[in-house]
Amino acid sequence: MKKNLKGLSWMSLIFVLFTNFAYAQTDSTEVASIYGFYSYSSSLMNASAAPELSIQGSASHTSTGIQLTPASSGQFGGLFINGRTFTSVNGLHVEFEYDMKNGTPLGGAYGDGLSFFLYDGAVTSPTIGAPGAGIGYSYNRTQNTYASQRKAGLSGAYLGIALDEFGNFKSKRFQGESRVNGIAGVAWSQATSHVTLRGARGAAINANGLGLGYTGYPVLVTRSTLSNSGAVGRILQTDRSYLATSNSLPSLFDLRNNAGEFRKVYLDLIPHFTTPTTTDGFDIKVDIQTTQNGTPVNVINYYHYKTSVPYTENANPQITDFNTSDVEGAATPQTLDATVPAVLKLGFAAATGGAYQQHIIRNVKLTLPYAAVANDDIASTCKLQPVNIPVFTNDIAYKGPISVTTPPTGSSSNIDYSTFSFTKNNDTDLTLYRKKVTPQGTWTYNKTTGIVTFNPSSGFTGTATMTYTIKGRTVKDSNGKIIEPYGDTAYRSTPATITVNLKTTGCIYSVISNRMVTQGVK
Repeated sequence: MKKNLKGLSWMSLIFVLFTNFAYAQTDSTEVASIYGFYSYSSSLMNASAAPELSIQGSASHTSTGIQLTPASSGQFGGLFINGRTFTSVNGLHVEFEYDMKNGTPLGGAYGDGLSFFLYDGAVTSPTIGAPGAGIGYSYNRTQNTYASQRKAGLSGAYLGIALDEFGNFKSKRFQGESRVNGIAGVAWSQATSHVTLRGARGAAINANGLGLGYTGYPVLVTRSTLSNSGAVGRILQTDRSYLATSNSLPSLFDLRNNAGEFRKVYLDLIPHFTTPTTTDGFDIKVDIQTTQNGTPVNVINYYHYKTSVPYTENANPQITDFNTSDVEGAATPQTLDATVPAVLKLGFAAATGGAYQQHIIRNVKLTLPYAAVANDDIASTCKLQPVNIPVFTNDIAYKGPISVTTPPTGSSSNIDYSTFSFTKNNDTDLTLYRKKVTPQGTWTYNKTTGIVTFNPSSGFTGTATMTYTIKGRTVKDSNGKIIEPYGDTAYRSTPATITVNLKTTGCIYSVISNRMVTQGVK
């Protein structure tokens, strides 16, 4: 006993124990979210038993995540998080990691890529869109010779975001085996490795091929990640044309990583306010982190996806798709109804063709934009010796009105200490847990100081872990209207992990470190 507590007097030990247990707070409850939103996170590693997940096609569960396709030709797979719906009134923030590697190129390019998509939460049995260039989101029409290759776009589709390695997701095509609207006539400086957004499913236009599921899904914006000069991007205009855009990426990169490291995608959908109380769709931002702990690269910078989108159906048959003619007809102006569904669901898809590669995703997180962010902490202690952990040092919450032009600021000083909770039982659990007893020891939280104390049990050896979540504060104006919603349960962070390692040498005093070991805040 004396050996393990060398340098720590009995009086000081009693003081530490008294301080932390006397001021540890008891459990309490919080108010349910007025927005009906709860954060979601899943590693997707060995997640076959997760009831909210369903896979289609060649997708499979693996120890490193969901493999959407293996590295072989003609593969097509999808993942739906179909057991969860998310309200859209306050926007969405999505994070996921991906790996595209191995395989064989065609014409120097690998294929095809992967897509992330949002679809109407009212759809109970979703089906991924077309394989190949459609990457599971858009449709594919054909003439009768290739009728078996006809495929409707994603059911209930609202928004598709493709990491398009081969480069065909953005392109207009009219040929026997593939007819889809898109961008035509551009000699791209880099046609491969594009981040491309396509819009919602369109309305039925006629019975000659342009029926439900075979119209809409228009290209909204596309940008190359391989070039800052020449023809690098296009963006849809209100007159239905595509305006050339420039790139100023701080670093160029291929979407395909190939070195075995996972990359991370950040997607923000921020409500686009036209008045203080009225919105028109979302402002969409896409960032990609290409190196571990590196600064994410902004690829799409707040594209305004409106609820009404003029576009052109420009891959129409002269008469009908249901014959063997390859004569193209006139393009027709259309207006897409992109009304935001009341609730959304999300999923992923990937496809390969003559060019192929392996596609894997993992570590999906879904929160609200500007939800609190809790990051992992590490501490160490000696046998029987408590350790205090200032967990908020590397965490943040936000303050300020939700806005793209003047976004709220993030800081640990914005955290509401009273909202801390240890591990909850489920996403809708409203209990705030301030004490947890495990075989490894006792975890207590002091809401006055923001300190977590771990007191190891007498038999503890090795490593102990515990998760926790946090929130910010809600601010109302003089009329009681919420102007800063960050104390709502919808803005609770996804869980962070506290790890305590038992030291076996140098046991004189407790040693505390608060090293960030998960992705930091941008």
